[in-house]
Amino acid sequence: MSDQEKPIAVSFTNIHNIITRGLSTSIDGVQKVMDSQIINAVDHKGLLLYIQALASVLHSHHLTEDEIAFPYFRDKLPGAPFDVLSLEHRGMVRLLEVMNNALANWEMNDQPEVNLRHLESALITLNDIWIPHIRVEMDDFIVKADALLPMEECVRLVAAFAEHGVKHAIPHPITVPFLLFNLPPPERAAFSQGMPAEIVQHLVPVVWKPQWEAMQPFLLT
Repeated sequence: MSDQEKPIAVSFTNIHNIITRGLSTSIDGVQKVMDSQIINAVDHKGLLLYIQALASVLHSHHLTEDEIAFPYFRDKLPGAPFDVLSLEHRGMVRLLEVMNNALANWEMNDQPEVNLRHLESALITLNDIWIPHIRVEMDDFIVKADALLPMEECVRLVAAFAEHGVKHAIPHPITVPFLLFNLPPPERAAFSQGMPAEIVQHLVPVVWKPQWEAMQPFLLT
């Protein structure tokens, strides 16, 4: 079965890869700041924006699963561990709260060393949960989803997932570039096809660029 015949699996693989790279890059960035390898104020700002975008995109992705994907497939895949996955989502929300608090305090230069340690710990713990979480999700849910439905319904669902995910990933001037530029160019081109041309061709490269360009050292641009 080709990727064109597996739109749900491809869609979830892309967003999972975006978040996985986001976590790895964030952990590496925070550790470099702690080791004084990143001392430039612009790069500090870029890392702050990058992690803020990561937190928003991750939370938005889980909302899409809990509010659309899991309810839709619950009766179609009765053996899938939807309750366990949703429980893990709630656990990750608590870690995102720790991250966001640490980010806010770091931005205000309030006990930066303490808050960087809190941020590093939350990111590492989140990553340790995330990797096995998406493995179970892929094996017990996503790889089976496309085979259950006609292609037209799969495509409709992917569009609904994308619309819901982007809507709740805010602020868009940093989250949309985060989504696009944590994928290599071939996957990015396919991923962006689900977005309005105005966003990809004008808002991201022109209107929004002053708000997200500090993130460039951490992106695949």
